[in-house]
Amino acid sequence: MPLKQLQMDAEFPEVSYVGRGTSAGPMLMGAMGPMGIAVGIAIDEGIGSDIERALSDSLVQNQATIVKSVAVNFPKAERFALRKIEFKSDANDDDLAYAITTLILYPSETFKCFSSESSPLNALKSSDIGWKVVNNSFASEVACEDL
Repeated sequence: MPLKQLQMDAEFPEVSYVGRGTSAGPMLMGAMGPMGIAVGIAIDEGIGSDIERALSDSLVQNQATIVKSVAVNFPKAERFALRKIEFKSDANDDDLAYAITTLILYPSETFKCFSSESSPLNALKSSDIGWKVVNNSFASEVACEDL
């Protein structure tokens, strides 16, 4: 039986990264004063911007795969929106990051959140691997926080 067409909202999700910079902020504060925390946050924002650019540049090639995965996992959905993809540094290795993806399913307006495996941070910043990470995370639903 063929899958029904599922619509993905056109609005690009909010993409962020929390990692080395935020945790380095307090250490930088010792050397730089209050400016150290701002520098730490700016480091993470820069990494987040790189990941967002890589995702944006590769959306067209990966969108059909994402739509198909959501359709398979949530057959009652008629439409969905990727709201947020938050990358976080792996607690055991700063060179790795995992994603927490938040999507909304319509017409039920149900929020769903997923956690991915960790992937190399450099690849996330420079290739379409972020979409593969998001796609594979749909098998690992987690509780949504801070909605």
